[in-house]
Amino acid sequence: MSLAISLKSEFLKTKRSPTWILTLIMAAFAPVFMLLVFQEEQDGHVSDDIARVSKDAWNFYHYQGWGIISMVFLPMFVVLMSTLLPQIEFRNHTWKQVFAAPQSLAKLYFSKFLLFQFFILAFIALHIILVGVSGYFSGILNPRFNFSGNHLDWVKTLTQLGKTYVAILALSTFQFWMGMRFKSFLVPIGVGVLMSILGMINMIGFPVVDAAKYFFNYSGFIVIKSNAAKVPYVLWSSATYAAAFLILGFLDFTSIKER
Repeated sequence: MSLAISLKSEFLKTKRSPTWILTLIMAAFAPVFMLLVFQEEQDGHVSDDIARVSKDAWNFYHYQGWGIISMVFLPMFVVLMSTLLPQIEFRNHTWKQVFAAPQSLAKLYFSKFLLFQFFILAFIALHIILVGVSGYFSGILNPRFNFSGNHLDWVKTLTQLGKTYVAILALSTFQFWMGMRFKSFLVPIGVGVLMSILGMINMIGFPVVDAAKYFFNYSGFIVIKSNAAKVPYVLWSSATYAAAFLILGFLDFTSIKER
């Protein structure tokens, strides 16, 4: 069985799972939130942000959405999806059937990992689309923000989102390892959420360790403008962590026969 067939098989398993609706809902949070809070008038007073936003409305709007998902929703999506995908096998008690199929452990492990990465990229793509929809209606509701008189810098936007994807690689490979390793969904979710919260406190409130070395919050780290000089180091670190976690996770996966 080729890797492509294994990957197709993994896609078919998600047809009746909540993975697709989870991706849509999580990607929609930031655009909906922005549509609700971006108002020309707040408490009966004209917002002071109109002049600033109207000069570059689309890029300002995207930047806010990029910050929200990088700080909160993308890491949480990674934690939830990395747990949900392996649970398809755990909850249906199908690991023995999967291992009996004519495919190597490497193809099985990496097809599941590629499926997981597909959902992360789908989340980012949906976020771009839904921010566009949200910005369109925000422009109708708030004409003085001047959305129609501005355009989105696509190169800058895609570059920022591309960096976010690289920055989230370390967390995604680590959480994927945890999701495949533990039968109970509470372990990977608990570890991911707790370490992300502690990292957030460390990064923006009470620094204890160097945030540039703490991979759980890399996607949020690169959004903070004061961290710009450390972004290349963080991206390389994320890729290195990801390679190490992927290898360690696979070696661990091959050593566990009973699930």
